[in-house]
Amino acid sequence: MDTDQQYRISQTIGSLLTSKYTITALLTALVLYFTFPIYWTAVSSVKTLDGIHAFPPTLIPSGSEIVDPIWGNYATLLFEKSFNMFTLNSLLVAIATTIIVVTFGTLAGYGFSRFRFPYDDYVFIGILGARLLPPIGMLVPFYRLFGELSLIDTRIALIVVYTYMNLPLVIWLMRNYFISIPADLDEASYIDGATRFQTFKDIILPLAKPGVAACSILTFLFSWREFLFAFSLTFTPSAKTLPVGAMMMIEDVVVLWNYLAAGGFIAMLPALLFVIFFQRHIVSGLTAGAVKG
Repeated sequence: MDTDQQYRISQTIGSLLTSKYTITALLTALVLYFTFPIYWTAVSSVKTLDGIHAFPPTLIPSGSEIVDPIWGNYATLLFEKSFNMFTLNSLLVAIATTIIVVTFGTLAGYGFSRFRFPYDDYVFIGILGARLLPPIGMLVPFYRLFGELSLIDTRIALIVVYTYMNLPLVIWLMRNYFISIPADLDEASYIDGATRFQTFKDIILPLAKPGVAACSILTFLFSWREFLFAFSLTFTPSAKTLPVGAMMMIEDVVVLWNYLAAGGFIAMLPALLFVIFFQRHIVSGLTAGAVKG
């Protein structure tokens, strides 16, 4: 094979790989690959236990494979297995954590981006260093601390832990986002007679909305899906969260896959809704925080 033939073959292969049909097929395959677990969870959540164990499995169940009524698994899960309480606990803990973390993280991020004080870099690195510890290493100290304070098996304990775990990340992201906003805007506002707080509230914070939105979404999702501390620090339905409640569907001799799938789909809903409606804010907020600092 001469050089011209090799060149033509390589050109043909290159054209095929970069054609819009090849790229479309590749992207379609990736979408199917990543969305199939969601589809399979949704399908399994309306099947009977025998339908789930049927072989070969069916992609589109019908007849006796589907529980009657079709929302039967969800109704049993929510009203007979305390899943409504687990969902309420997850919502309260995730929302409270998000409000606390985003409020203090935004203020701290603004402070680190605009003010200099002795050893400020070391303080900032120290805050980030706390987040680098593996969660399993913090389990025993938190358990002992909450035991002394009589906070074991309470939502407050989970809110404190999730705040500790998420606050450093939000401070880092918001600091970098505020750095991306020119400091000249602050000085122009001071010249116009605005106070420092007015400058932050009326000028800088509105410009940082994408960063605040991204931090809110990430904090909520991290708090919503956390399992280790929720499993170790809660014991009763009054404090257990969704991930721990879903694990209760794994019994000693049998796994209740139909209820487990229904619980998994309920747990996925907030993440799916956030990604669908706030994807633009997540991307813009994270990219602005990634290129600075």
